[in-house]
Amino acid sequence: MSKKNPPQTKPLIDPRELACMEALNKKVHWLSAWTIHHANHLRPKRDTLKVGGHQASSASLATIMSALYFHVLTPRDRVAVKPHASPVFHAIQYLLGNQTEEQLRKFRALGGAQSYPSRTK
Repeated sequence: MSKKNPPQTKPLIDPRELACMEALNKKVHWLSAWTIHHANHLRPKRDTLKVGGHQASSASLATIMSALYFHVLTPRDRVAVKPHASPVFHAIQYLLGNQTEEQLRKFRALGGAQSYPSRTK
């Protein structure tokens, strides 16, 4: 009995594009972790309270959000973001040129990126 070869299938995503997506995903992970760390440990504040942001929540969403924003979504699409992982959303918006580094530095401070993203804040 001869074995039939499985049909040849084309990859869903070009390997070069996949490499680019992986690099963007690493940047999103790093930027979201940096945003949280900076807000809680590096930025001067009047008290010792942490302002929030959860690295585990962000890490669990970074790959999905990166794939959506850099490969799948169209300009008309909208995505609701869980507030604990909003640093991922803000990191992506920074990489897309829609947000400044200063807004990341001021995460959860007056004039900075907030946990509940909106078009007006």
